[in-house]
Amino acid sequence: MKRVTMLAAVTTAAVLALSACGGEKQPGAAAPAPSEAKSSLSSPLGDAIQLAALTRESTKKAKSSKVAMEIVAGAEKTTISGQGLYDGENSKLAMVMESDGKKLDMTFVDNTMYFKLDADDKAELKTDKAYAKISPDGQDPISQLIGKMMSKAIKEGDPARVFEKISKAGKVSKSDQVELDGERTNHYVIDVDPRKAIDLIMGEIGIPLPAETRKQLDAKLEGKNASIVTEMWLNADQLPVQVITDQTAFVKAMGAPGDGVAKTTVKYTDWGGPLTIAAPPADQVGDVVEIMKKSGR
Repeated sequence: MKRVTMLAAVTTAAVLALSACGGEKQPGAAAPAPSEAKSSLSSPLGDAIQLAALTRESTKKAKSSKVAMEIVAGAEKTTISGQGLYDGENSKLAMVMESDGKKLDMTFVDNTMYFKLDADDKAELKTDKAYAKISPDGQDPISQLIGKMMSKAIKEGDPARVFEKISKAGKVSKSDQVELDGERTNHYVIDVDPRKAIDLIMGEIGIPLPAETRKQLDAKLEGKNASIVTEMWLNADQLPVQVITDQTAFVKAMGAPGDGVAKTTVKYTDWGGPLTIAAPPADQVGDVVEIMKKSGR
C-alpha cells in the first residue's frame, strides 16, 4: 500500500497542477461555445486577465476533455493520461499514472477515489479486492490528507483555473499565431512572479506565509531571474490545447540539487467529447483503511 499512498500524493499534486483549484469565477467577456465557434482564429490578446476570463468561459461550456501530462523534476519523470469532466460536485476523473517504472490506474467519481491494485499490492495487503477506495468523508489520516485534497482539487477544478492564477501573478511577454499538431493556435508566453504565485496559493488555503519564510524566500530570489515561464496554445474556441510550465529558474534559485529541471507539459484533446468514467463494481472494492487494518498495517 506504500506505493498507492505515495502515488496518491503525486496524483494530488498533478491534479492541483492541472486544475489550480479554488477561488470564485472571475468576471469577463464570454466566449462562444465550442459547437458555435466556426470562425477563424482571432487575434491574440495582450491582457492576461482578459485571456483568463475568455478561457474560463470556454472550458466551462465544453466541460470535458482528454488529457496527457508529463511532469519532469530533475531526473524523475511522471506521465499521466486520462479524461476529465470539470463540473463542480459532478466532476469525474480517470487517469493512468506511470512513475519510477510503476503504473497506477485511478478513478474519481461520486466524490470517491479508486485505486486499482496490482498483484504485488494484493499480496502485500493480503486482499482479493481489485480496487481500494479513499473517501474524503473518512476520519482516518489517509482520507483526511489525500481524500479531501483530491476531492477539493477535482470538484473545484477546471483547466482554466490555472490561467486565472497566472493572470494575477504574471504578464504576457509574447504572443503570436503558430501551428500546433496541424491546428492553427494563438500562442502566449507569460512570465509569472513566483512570489505572487506563492502568495495566491497560501491565501487560498488560508495560511499566510510566515514572516521568516518570506524573508528566506526573498533572500534566495534577490537579484535573480526566477520567473516561472508558462506557454499556452489556445484554439479558435479559446480552449487550451497545450500548456507548458517551466519552473527551472525558480527551483534553481531556491537551491534545488542536480540539474534543477522542473517542467510540466499538458496536452488537451477532444474538448466536449463523450466520457467513459464509472466506479468499479462494488464487490471488487475495499476501503483502503479497512484493507490495511486486516493486513496488519
